[in-house]
Amino acid sequence: MPLCTRLFPLLAAVFLAAALAACGDSGEEVSPTGTPATTTTPRPGASDISDEDLASMVPSKADLGPEFAGYQESAAPDTNENRLENANDPDDERSDQQTFGRITGYDRELQISSSGVQADAPLLVHLGVTLIADNEDASGYLNDDLKDIQARVGRADPRLVLETLDSYQVTPLGDESFGLRTRASVSAEQGEPQNLYVTYFWFRRDRIIGDVALGRFDDMDMSQQAQTIANLMDQRIQQVLATPSPVSTP
Repeated sequence: MPLCTRLFPLLAAVFLAAALAACGDSGEEVSPTGTPATTTTPRPGASDISDEDLASMVPSKADLGPEFAGYQESAAPDTNENRLENANDPDDERSDQQTFGRITGYDRELQISSSGVQADAPLLVHLGVTLIADNEDASGYLNDDLKDIQARVGRADPRLVLETLDSYQVTPLGDESFGLRTRASVSAEQGEPQNLYVTYFWFRRDRIIGDVALGRFDDMDMSQQAQTIANLMDQRIQQVLATPSPVSTP
């Protein structure tokens, strides 16, 4: 289950909550869901890239600048086990993990109520990294992500329907990269459906896949912000990849 599949339900819930919120967020960090990223022990097959390393690759709201100070922030490892537990189709999810050698990942989300957001800022920011077994499989996983999101256009969903998908020109980043803009409609409990617009930026650096998603209720161009955040994430990824592995002693 790639980013687009797992992100759409989150978008629907978050955007509806933001639309109904009567007051601004507190700006305090939300307790993460999932397993806290406190271990520095690499996972099997992950070489020397630990959960802590993955967490350090994903910028926090403090890294993004003072304009994000009022956002609520949550972060947690995006493990294969969690994916299987929450998947609509566990068999398909298990197949993807085995086919592409997915090891683990790390996600961070920032959100703010519609009453508290600045005019040119996103309501929702999703940032993530995914660790794959090798470069070739990471490339395959990234391109499978693109195919999956293209296949969702027009497909009925109880809460959200992806209506349009367009690519946009990005400044090349890492080994491969691409950008997408989507428009989707979210069914509200009362009143007319709410449109939401998401700007995506995907890139691959070695066997790490980085993803950025910025969401709003209008179609303001967020591509430059997405590129800027992706550039920052790539810098942090390169710092981790360039760090020499600790020498183990017998």
